[in-house]
Amino acid sequence: MLRSALRLAFTAAMLFSLVAFFLKRPDEPVVTCETVNGGRNNYRVLVVGESWATGGKFFPELPETVSRRLGGRGVEACAIGFSGRNSKLLYYELLEKFPLEKLYGLWDEKKPDSVVLMTGVNDEIQHIGPAAYVEYTKKLMEYFTRVEDVELISVPRVNERSYKSPNLFSRIKRKILMCFWDNCEMQANDVYRIALYRDHPELRVIDFDDFIPRYRSHESCYTADGVHLTDPCLHKYGVFVGKALALTEETPGARPSPGAQ
Repeated sequence: MLRSALRLAFTAAMLFSLVAFFLKRPDEPVVTCETVNGGRNNYRVLVVGESWATGGKFFPELPETVSRRLGGRGVEACAIGFSGRNSKLLYYELLEKFPLEKLYGLWDEKKPDSVVLMTGVNDEIQHIGPAAYVEYTKKLMEYFTRVEDVELISVPRVNERSYKSPNLFSRIKRKILMCFWDNCEMQANDVYRIALYRDHPELRVIDFDDFIPRYRSHESCYTADGVHLTDPCLHKYGVFVGKALALTEETPGARPSPGAQ
């Protein structure tokens, strides 16, 4: 009797958590754009990501760095931030709210020259599982097949152990999914990274470790929750990403080392 009751309770909790996994967030994605050295033939950069991309706090450093690499050419950069979304939710919301025609409208109906995805943090802390992370990361990359340069930043180093879910429901859901998908491992960063490389080694990935190799000894770059960068470090992150992007149209000899500050 007791075993049946426990089994029923666990099943109900699991179904409750899985339903919550697919729920949409009420807050809208945030679009932020910035132009550096504007001209007639601006280079167009699109950043799509989670809260790290919200508000474009890595501007103006990202477009400024790209502009220098392109010999002073104008750069129009836009960031779309889907705060709190894992890759699955982000993918479906991107399709719904930003069809390609609307995205191209950010640059007068022109497609971006470069796209960079900043995803994975919510996949890890929400424990959606490596299979889902891999599947929807690949789908996100494929959404931009018409763009020549499409890159992904590897799952950033965060301190999941210090992260506190916003409410009791989120804490329960997180614990259940952590054991269901990630073998009860709280820190699943490398598991997700390895799964993506194993299944899709062809994807172009910028290694976040070239910016911050580990959370420990870099705590000053993070806010109190351990999963978001401080504003000063987001500006440094913009420089890092601008240096790391594989720009097909780059001026010869202009690309610096991504790790250089």
